[in-house]
Amino acid sequence: MKKFLLYATCCSMLLWNVSAQAGLLDAKLSLQYQQYPAALAEFNVLAEQGSPAALYYLGYMHQGGLGVPVNLATAYNYYKRADEAFYLPAAAPLGAMLLKGGAGVPTSYSSAIHLLKKAALSGSASAAYELGMIHLNGLGKGTAHAVPENFNHAFGYFLLGALRGDRRAQQQLSKMYLVGRGVPQDYQKSLAWLTRAANQGYPKAQLELATLLESDPRLKNPSLAYAWYALLAAYGEQELGVMAATKRDALAKNLSAQEIAQRQKEVQQWRRKLPEETVPEAERAADQLPIIQGFNDPNTLQQIISTEGILPMDGKQFGVTQEMLDTSQATQDFTQVEMNIEKSMKRGLIRAGAYYADILRRYFHNDIGAFKWYQKSAEAGDAYAQYQLAKAYCEGRGVEPDASECYAWLLTVQNAQNPTLNALVQQALAAVNSNATPLELERGREKMNGRIHKEAEEKKSSGILDFL
Repeated sequence: MKKFLLYATCCSMLLWNVSAQAGLLDAKLSLQYQQYPAALAEFNVLAEQGSPAALYYLGYMHQGGLGVPVNLATAYNYYKRADEAFYLPAAAPLGAMLLKGGAGVPTSYSSAIHLLKKAALSGSASAAYELGMIHLNGLGKGTAHAVPENFNHAFGYFLLGALRGDRRAQQQLSKMYLVGRGVPQDYQKSLAWLTRAANQGYPKAQLELATLLESDPRLKNPSLAYAWYALLAAYGEQELGVMAATKRDALAKNLSAQEIAQRQKEVQQWRRKLPEETVPEAERAADQLPIIQGFNDPNTLQQIISTEGILPMDGKQFGVTQEMLDTSQATQDFTQVEMNIEKSMKRGLIRAGAYYADILRRYFHNDIGAFKWYQKSAEAGDAYAQYQLAKAYCEGRGVEPDASECYAWLLTVQNAQNPTLNALVQQALAAVNSNATPLELERGREKMNGRIHKEAEEKKSSGILDFL
């Protein structure tokens, strides 16, 4: 059987000395403890060897002036190279830089939005916040790539960022609920989201919350306002702290000694929450995320798969962070990552295997490993994994080319009628019909029918066992 391509992708194949990646952990540790010269020297060595993570951290250091003078143009170039090597964390800062431009950085609204969307799909809360602000205020009025105000989209992006724990997004979401912009007015939800931002130690949200509780007739609660002003007085910067103390003392005049004592105790016991602690896991589930046209609707996701070759996903929902991937790459030990992927699949998150396969394929350039995990997700019933598995068989990517297997899996996805994949599957089927032999196509149909029959028997057997 001849090998044939179903689509073409453009990706950077940066290869580097794997053994040298052990230095990445030392470099990151030096950065964490502000040992900037040591971190810079190690990242430079790793970057010369092609490490995308090192390129990202060099961008971070030059952007923030950590051990080197601030140089946005240099930071931009490092981020750009890291993004081209599929180091996903680089997309968010790169997009944010392209929004502003200047200091040797070009301005490109279209490229910035593309990068921010990629980052947001991959789990970046800050990118979701940036997209929310773009749609809240509009962007580039009068230019060819202008983005008009769209409060519905702004709300969706803020919700996405807020669910992932971004305190700025939580504060903006609170404002939208308070005034009914992009969403029906809901004072209690406004109060809940603002409280979540305030509990992260965000002074802006704490002051807004205290002010609302003090003076807004719909949410008025002088006792609780006293507590937030007291917190700001204790932990806020000097000017803010003095103002908050004045407000606190004014409210105290109308509170009982018992109320004051209770609130003071609460302030003493208050501890800042981590972003992920502010939102219950049930709310953060992928099926709770809003659908935003032009971002994660089926047609847009289809275009992304077609051009990028993969579907960017948030690894945190499967218990996988970039930090974990960096460590696995440095130590060449992927045990923890794979354990988390397996656990997610057992919990019913069957796309976890496909997510990991995408990472193995695009970031680690491991087609054989990717094939294994696409197969696991495909056999568990994930349509996206089935589509990627079909392409792997047709293109000989991580496995010997097999047109009949490719055709069988494409027919399986076609039967699922997945709106994100429908058009892509039709294109792929047309390519297979043009290149495969009649015998290969017939075998493909037989394999698909065999799988359907097997699944039906397994369901029937499972039902009998359950009944017994």
